[in-house]
Amino acid sequence: MGLFYEFELHLSTRKPIDWSNPEGAREHIHSLAIVNVEGNWLSGRLPPELGKLSELDRLSLTSNNFTGELPQTFANFTELWTLRLGDNQFRGKIPSFIQNLTSLRVLIIQGSGLQGPIPSGIAVLERLTYLRISDLNGPESPVPKLRCRNIVTLILRSCNLMGELPAYLAQMTNLKIL
Repeated sequence: MGLFYEFELHLSTRKPIDWSNPEGAREHIHSLAIVNVEGNWLSGRLPPELGKLSELDRLSLTSNNFTGELPQTFANFTELWTLRLGDNQFRGKIPSFIQNLTSLRVLIIQGSGLQGPIPSGIAVLERLTYLRISDLNGPESPVPKLRCRNIVTLILRSCNLMGELPAYLAQMTNLKIL
């Protein structure tokens, strides 16, 4: 089997999947662009080795039963455009390494099991066009400072936010949904 120059892993069926060794597939794959395992019944902790797939464009883990904290190796996803973590059973806070994912355009952390507060490092994600964070447990915190001027959708629901709506929202001229 030769090398694939671009490869998409799309698992959107409810069939059993052996997710124990994603690094093993890397020997035959030059560039894994998309991992989509949405809507399966996958469970357990995410393997840290998943973070070694640093050339991912999209990582969609929504609607599974993943648990534990997000692996620190996810900080390697500096080329990632889309990260979808919703509808899981993760625990711990939204990790501060989220600020390393500076290529993100879409970030969804909805009903993920993660706790707030929303990390201040989210402010450096200037390329975001879609941000949805909801259903966070944890202490109250102020509305996060955001610099994503091209954002179209901004949803921060049930995040234990306090204070006033920030004035910078008026500068988000592309904002359609708040």
